[in-house]
Amino acid sequence: MGKVITPTSWFDLRIDEVLILQKVENGDLSNKILKITDFGLAREWHRTTKMSAAGTYAWMAPEVIRASMFSKGSDVWSYGVLLWELLTGEVPFRGIDGLAVAYGVAMNKLALPIPSTCPEPFAKLMEDCWNPDPHSRPSFTSILDQLTTIEESGFFEMPKDSFHCLQDDWKHEIQEMFDQLRAKEK
Repeated sequence: MGKVITPTSWFDLRIDEVLILQKVENGDLSNKILKITDFGLAREWHRTTKMSAAGTYAWMAPEVIRASMFSKGSDVWSYGVLLWELLTGEVPFRGIDGLAVAYGVAMNKLALPIPSTCPEPFAKLMEDCWNPDPHSRPSFTSILDQLTTIEESGFFEMPKDSFHCLQDDWKHEIQEMFDQLRAKEK
């Protein structure tokens, strides 16, 4: 029997690794197919749960950083970081030392800041994805159900200008939090 390699475990999936397959015209992103371009942490599914490569700490779950152990819950953590990137338009822990991020996340002492005006369903979803207990994180089926509920609520009908203004406010709030973290590093 051959090796089974699964690209379903991302551990450090970042927004710059998600590509849109079809041409985008007039800014219309509806019904586009997304492609994942980096499977650096793919592993032999039936043999091990050990990582075969190092990932980027800001996108990695605490248990992955601490013990190189992962599960579907670790993928959910990384998805929560990806969702944060999509919503805020920011880079996780921008300008903060990678080892400080690794230690803080691994010890459950550091988390990405959820903006104070982030819509509650998105804030809750990110918090759930970043639950310290990987077994308590939602399944991807549950995440899809929650995103469908958000979509049906009309959130995405918000004018783009309104969302970008909200996102600009979030960037300032996040930057202040990162500035405070950098000050603590020194």
